[in-house]
Amino acid sequence: MPSSPSSRSLPPRSLLRRFPGILPIPRPLGIAVVILALLALAAGSLKKELVLTLMNSVFIAVLAYSFLGALILAGIHKKNARTLSVRMAVRTVSPGGRGELLLSRNGSGGGRFFRFPGVLIRYELRLNTRDGRTIRYVFDPDMVTEDGRFFPVPERGAYYSAYDGFIITDCFGFFRVFFPIPQDGSPRLLALPAPAEESIPVHIQSGGISQRTEPNFERTDDLTDHRPYIPGDDPRRINWKLYGHGGDLFVREGEPEPPPHSRLVILVDTQADPLLYTPERARLGVDLLCENALALALEYLDRGMDIAVAYTGGKIRGGNAAELAETLAYPAALPLSAGEELPEVSDRGVLLLALPRDSGEGAALDRFLRKRENKQALDLVFLYQGEGLDEAAETCVRWYSQKAGLHVRRLVKPMAGGACPSPPNL
Repeated sequence: MPSSPSSRSLPPRSLLRRFPGILPIPRPLGIAVVILALLALAAGSLKKELVLTLMNSVFIAVLAYSFLGALILAGIHKKNARTLSVRMAVRTVSPGGRGELLLSRNGSGGGRFFRFPGVLIRYELRLNTRDGRTIRYVFDPDMVTEDGRFFPVPERGAYYSAYDGFIITDCFGFFRVFFPIPQDGSPRLLALPAPAEESIPVHIQSGGISQRTEPNFERTDDLTDHRPYIPGDDPRRINWKLYGHGGDLFVREGEPEPPPHSRLVILVDTQADPLLYTPERARLGVDLLCENALALALEYLDRGMDIAVAYTGGKIRGGNAAELAETLAYPAALPLSAGEELPEVSDRGVLLLALPRDSGEGAALDRFLRKRENKQALDLVFLYQGEGLDEAAETCVRWYSQKAGLHVRRLVKPMAGGACPSPPNL
């Protein structure tokens, strides 16, 4: 299974071993309003402005009600908060789609929460990817039906969380009590990449130990000879008359055999050069790699090839189209200095997709290439969007082409709508 995120990306567990005290925490706005109200009350008393004094007295009474209401409800529901749990109705979704959560109250009888007027009770779903994408969804736990509740999932990624939150706050937002609800740290939601509309034009020159480099023809003068259809055969060579009689597919002999059954792994190098990529642009760059890796994987699967995928910090994983897409939800944008490694590959051909960079210092790609035997061919593609990266990509091609066994090229894909972002100012 894909690896879990680094512990550095999650809040310290020590903070979640116990719930905090139930004293409502004043928000910055609440502190400012309390100070202004007290100053106005003092000014009204000194100047003997009865109307001003009464108005501020009422306002201070509202603040006191908000504070005491949140405090009392926090004491009442402190144990109830521990009984709440949220799970995803569907673990995998598409970016731009909606996730569905189901709320349960273990051992609490399922009744509604006791409330005071003007004091709100909310549940906060907290999800984060390793590279900083977040989902925050706040809802009333009494408003979740058996059919669940939907929330938006805007971007690709594997979403984890160390804790959700049970919140009690006044309707003005002056005071808040927050109870963390610990989670197990496993991925709770996977936003799968969508395959690119068109596969990148890559001619794979490495195909593993079982690859045939030349087509194998079976020629015969008897045009009535046939063999069973194998995925990868040209559909135009199918004998449809035989299919109409027997229901089985056959192709005419004398045609090339199906494409070679190659064993290939598609690696996604998720490290981004901070001189060329902002954090947001790095995340979009890794999305681009994942979308094109998935499109290629699906294309090669249709050809009957044995395909696996992997990414920086992860393990090699094969499977069907759905399993490959699930694996490609995990890659997260990392800096070049990150300590994660690309997995070693010994018995497969390799197609490696990477982002252009100005330097290879501390890069997982360079460490991977140093460990790989020169006699093992490898296809390396620097894939990006935006003309501002052309020079860096060309430099990468010149540099890595000097290494034995590497077939290197750069490919630029246009942005939707024809827009190309510029790299950050150096």
